[in-house]
Amino acid sequence: MQTPTFPSNEPSRLNALQQTGLLDTQPEQRFDRLTHLAQLCLGTDIVLVSLVDGDRQWFKSKQGLDVCETGRDISFCGHTILGEGIFEVADAQLDNRFADNPLVLNAPFIRFYAGVPLVSNGENIGTLCFIDSKPRQFTDKERQIATEIGKTIEQEIQDRLQEHAHEQLAAREEMYRSVLEGTRIGTWQWNIQTGETVLNERWAEIMGYTLAELEPITIDTWLSMLHPDDLADSDAKLEDHLKGKTPFFNDKCRMKHKQGHYVWVHDQGKVISYTADGQPLMMFGTHADITQQKLSEIALQQSRDQLYKLTQQLPGVVYQYQSWPDGRSAFPYASTAIKDIYGVTPEEVRTDATNAFEKIHPDDLGLLVSSIQRSIEDLSLWEIEYRVSSDNNAFKWLSGSATPERMEDGSTLWHGYIQDITETKKHYLQLEELNQQLNVAQQSLDLASEQAQIGYWQASLKLGTLWWSPIIYQIFGLDEQDIDPSISFFKSALHPDDIDIVEKSEQQARITGIHNVIHRIIRPNGEVRWVHELGQLVSEDQNPDLVMIGSVQDITDRMKLQKVKDDFISTVSHELRTPLTSINGALNLLQSGKIITLPEKAQKLMDIASSNCMQLSRLINDLLDIDKLAAGKMQFEMKKLNIVPLLQRAIDDHQPYAQQHNITLALQMDEQLHQSALYVDEHRLLQILTNFLSNAVKFSPKEGCVTLSATVIDNDIEIAVQDHGSGIPDDFKSRIFEKFSQADASSSKAKGGTGLGLALCKELTAAMQGNIGYESEFGSGARFYVRLPIAK
Repeated sequence: MQTPTFPSNEPSRLNALQQTGLLDTQPEQRFDRLTHLAQLCLGTDIVLVSLVDGDRQWFKSKQGLDVCETGRDISFCGHTILGEGIFEVADAQLDNRFADNPLVLNAPFIRFYAGVPLVSNGENIGTLCFIDSKPRQFTDKERQIATEIGKTIEQEIQDRLQEHAHEQLAAREEMYRSVLEGTRIGTWQWNIQTGETVLNERWAEIMGYTLAELEPITIDTWLSMLHPDDLADSDAKLEDHLKGKTPFFNDKCRMKHKQGHYVWVHDQGKVISYTADGQPLMMFGTHADITQQKLSEIALQQSRDQLYKLTQQLPGVVYQYQSWPDGRSAFPYASTAIKDIYGVTPEEVRTDATNAFEKIHPDDLGLLVSSIQRSIEDLSLWEIEYRVSSDNNAFKWLSGSATPERMEDGSTLWHGYIQDITETKKHYLQLEELNQQLNVAQQSLDLASEQAQIGYWQASLKLGTLWWSPIIYQIFGLDEQDIDPSISFFKSALHPDDIDIVEKSEQQARITGIHNVIHRIIRPNGEVRWVHELGQLVSEDQNPDLVMIGSVQDITDRMKLQKVKDDFISTVSHELRTPLTSINGALNLLQSGKIITLPEKAQKLMDIASSNCMQLSRLINDLLDIDKLAAGKMQFEMKKLNIVPLLQRAIDDHQPYAQQHNITLALQMDEQLHQSALYVDEHRLLQILTNFLSNAVKFSPKEGCVTLSATVIDNDIEIAVQDHGSGIPDDFKSRIFEKFSQADASSSKAKGGTGLGLALCKELTAAMQGNIGYESEFGSGARFYVRLPIAK
């Protein structure tokens, strides 16, 4: 089968086809009548008007065939449009180009085909084709008939296009007529060379006349009505357009009404034709009554003028401030008083408010921006007092108030007023400072009496001011006469590695009201000292400057002793670990009986030695873990974990130990745990549970029960171990999570233990972002728990 090729002019051919508007339209009698006539005249089974599209042939009219289209690649018509005359195939089965074509082998079983090209705009857009299921050949007369019918179809296509064009023109004319009537606009035509003018009835009506009253109408008719003061401007605009300087004539002017008053009109027009020598000939235009619009504009301008005069008399600035979602901001309107307020002119901030914001005191800028953002979010009244710089590098206080309005483009527009309140604020601040000094002095005196030999201070987190008692100068190695302390000076004395923890504590104090931090300072001579700061923020409603009072104590000697102790413990632990491992291995080997069988008394001594060796090994391991945690060197392998298997493992691992003490272990879990997970270190969490369970077993009565439970509480999972022993003594509760803390010595000897387990559990829990705690009444058992956040 030979697939028809695409002609070289395919793009222009497809464009001509599209311009006919025939594709995929409903059948039309004008075409069906012709194909039926062709079928009667030439006697073929099938007659089609076939339009060849990009990848198909679509049948606009068809006789003897049900389908609406076939593929272009198997079409006979695709070959026809490649030439100019009739394309004829007498017997498709004998033609190598079509013998295996699906349209020959299957329905409609084409044997004979003849196609007449259909031409539109000089392009072959399709065919009038004749198909028969028997071999055949047209006579010359039949070819002439087919060609003439094809030309008739081409004429029908052109007639159809012409009819549609007339319909569209009529529709446009009707639309323009409706627009003119609906908008009540007058029209005019002016022959520039003769002066002859044609107006419509609406033009005359605007001026209070009928067209008959204005006859004869010329350009002088229009000029006679024009206001004398507007004549020169109108002439200039008309001359500019006639000379080609402007694309349109566009003029708003006053014209005299029949009743003697003037109306405002808006005339627009354009030259549409020229004489042979290039002179303007015909000009068409519109004439609209804009009196009400113009009067409104004049009234608005008068109102603005009155508002302007009023705003100039106010001591502050009347303004509009606009903020867009992309971060831009501006003052679309501001009275001239903005120069006194911000030191900028209205023009300098009309499209960009940056110049004004640069004047704001750095300490107030964040608060100001936050207040604007809140007003944007809930459209609440914006009110604030803040400071801006003045010409002499001093700062003045401003009070601002504005009402927000959401605009269509998503921006927010405020209408407001800002005034200078510097003098009023000075008096207020002086009075406030006196009252504050009185209150703070009283609090400082009370605090100093409680903390003898400890320095105390007073600071404003907002203003950056700081006051020290004499002893603090000694702690910092400074002379009181040489230094005027401030928060910035204090921070300059901080050890670089401790700046973050001090700032975090200050931020936390803004929330909790308590400042409690241990850090290092560097004296002027380079000496490093450890200090403990403890402070309290005064209630915010009584404390607009965020005043904090507190104490500072030099704890350098205590920290040195602590480091010596920690270093000693770490060193001893590491030095003991290796020989202890060897001793433990030797004892285990002797206990096994593989080397020698020991007498019963010797075996008991060996068991005691092995037990003590294991106890010492656990102590060393706990000491090393605590040392790693304190140094921040312990590695955590955090991962998302379903803890159900872990809980079961903890129970299974402790069953032998529990059976040795005749204790029953029980596991209780919420059903929700199967759908929840924790983000933890599996080994460290198991280490915590091991400590809880071993302690519970040790301190439970014989035949008692220890319960391991897990419960979902809000966004946390609480894992707890409950025993029914004697509980925790009241005098030991405050020390229960401290290192080397045990309820009493006799208990330690009887039950065994290092006093480090719970301290280690506390550190491990904190490192995994959890909390640890207990519940106990002496004589009623104890319940230890950890709460860890559920993984998102």
